[in-house]
Amino acid sequence: MASGIAEKSGTVLYLYGITKESLSFRQNVTGVDGSSVIEPVECGGLTCWVSRVPAADYAESLSSNMENLDWLAAASVRHQKVLAALAGLADVLPARFGTVFLSVQSLAADVTSRKRTFEADFRKIQGCDEWGIKIFVVPKRTQIPAGPARSGKDYLKAKAALLQSRPTKSKISSSDLQPFSQELHRLAVDTASVGKVSGGQRGLEWQTSILLRRPDRKKLESLLRKYSKLWAGAHQIECTGPWPPYSFVSAGSNS
Repeated sequence: MASGIAEKSGTVLYLYGITKESLSFRQNVTGVDGSSVIEPVECGGLTCWVSRVPAADYAESLSSNMENLDWLAAASVRHQKVLAALAGLADVLPARFGTVFLSVQSLAADVTSRKRTFEADFRKIQGCDEWGIKIFVVPKRTQIPAGPARSGKDYLKAKAALLQSRPTKSKISSSDLQPFSQELHRLAVDTASVGKVSGGQRGLEWQTSILLRRPDRKKLESLLRKYSKLWAGAHQIECTGPWPPYSFVSAGSNS
């Protein structure tokens, strides 16, 4: 998103996130372009964290650049590193990747117009992090026949059968999932749907994101250990985080 009148220097303001207060940000991280400096901009009592990046790459050609997977991967990682550094210092409302403004004035006007929404989001995420929870089916592995293969061709066939083994298609049963889901909901401040289960992840059966108070991290770890033991050999739990609360800010707050 680009708003406002472009700065004369040929740069735009790339927004990473918003904090309630200004911070002493001296982290050894660069901006999304790999060289720009992260700086604060005061906007109606809130602090926006930005860097000045080339308009040609991040405003005029952003859509085409995002089709370049190598460019997108490198820029996304740098975007995430800035947010992680900010989240280590204060509660932060993360901006969506590729959010740019053409001037300080347009940034300030946009943030000020939505200040009430931002303040409500800050109350919601205060002292919390986002965690991703996924459940995978454990595949039944095909065994390579014991003993020496009669030929290299036989060995390769057996190995291919092992590598191509697929997990069962059945989803985790509601009787297994319901108590886990209920305990997770009771522990979390909020949960967020992450869409349909991705067919791109082998064996993925169920997923969610949760907003968790930082002091409750050990409770989450205990819950995951409990069900990992209970489901051993049948289902595997994957937990990622802590993340800035990407999934728990209002739709208009990170666009």
